[in-house]
Amino acid sequence: MYKSPVAAEDSAIEGRTALVTGAGGFIGGAVCRRLAAEGAEVVGLDAAADAGERIRATGAAPSHCDITDREATARALDGAELVVHTAAIVGDHGSMEEHVRVNVGGTASVLDAAAAAGAERVVHLSSVVVYGYDDPSHQDESAYRRVCGMPYIDTKSASDRIACGRGAVVIRPGDVYGPGSVWVRRPLELARAGRLTVSSGDSIMLAVYVDDLVEAIVCALRRGERGQAYAVWNDAEPVTFEDYFNRFAAMVGGRPARRLPRRLGSALGAAMEAGARLSGRSAPFTRHAAILVDRRGTVSAARAREQLGWQPQVGLDEGLRRSEDWLRAEGMLG
Repeated sequence: MYKSPVAAEDSAIEGRTALVTGAGGFIGGAVCRRLAAEGAEVVGLDAAADAGERIRATGAAPSHCDITDREATARALDGAELVVHTAAIVGDHGSMEEHVRVNVGGTASVLDAAAAAGAERVVHLSSVVVYGYDDPSHQDESAYRRVCGMPYIDTKSASDRIACGRGAVVIRPGDVYGPGSVWVRRPLELARAGRLTVSSGDSIMLAVYVDDLVEAIVCALRRGERGQAYAVWNDAEPVTFEDYFNRFAAMVGGRPARRLPRRLGSALGAAMEAGARLSGRSAPFTRHAAILVDRRGTVSAARAREQLGWQPQVGLDEGLRRSEDWLRAEGMLG
């Protein structure tokens, strides 16, 4: 377990040594930038050999480390006062074995290293996938789903339970979008190819802009309760996947998203996976993606508002405007 905290409202970030795993990624990099701006001495861990420059650009000191290497992780976390664990295999690709190795084993490795280092507070980045996709109700934060066989969902759920049980503060973000996000890149790619697909017109996206997620993580570092989980998404502005995807169709002047039942969507994803294997490229849509765009219900974000003092600040229109500006600046949108 971790050290007893200072008073909840007084937990400081400025001048502290903060370590971020997965620092070369979309969310990890955003966390590094914010913590550096808050005055922390930030170390960014990533297993990718080419992540150093990206991490350095955030204001963090890069450290090459695979979190599944327990000895290397223990060395990297030595002296860390605050830890934010974002490293994971994310999305609908990859084997169950690799997901278990990284998402479950890597989380246990980070938690062990943080405890050995005497870290004051650990924030673990989980996901709203732990609530499942088939319950049509408005679930509370304590709800859990059953194993479904999808590597990402099952291993994020397992690592979530481990982190809660080990005394980390757990943030469960919704579908995180913004400049650089997979929720921006892939819809654009599918829109351009005329392949945007949803299971129905009422499947729900729990959208949260990346800056709002980072704010929740900072709030969790300051006053999050150990062993507690907080769902984080803009629940004041729900949006269907169809409406969200059609924003990208409009950007490229393409056709709106097609509606396919999950069974047919899974078949389409399987066909795309087969084609991708032949071409040696990643499939833009997969069997598992058909699940990820077919959420039946929502989850409460009240605990984050009430206990962390968190409020989303970026609405969907503004978030997508920023994302579109970024796509144009990167040359991905004419």
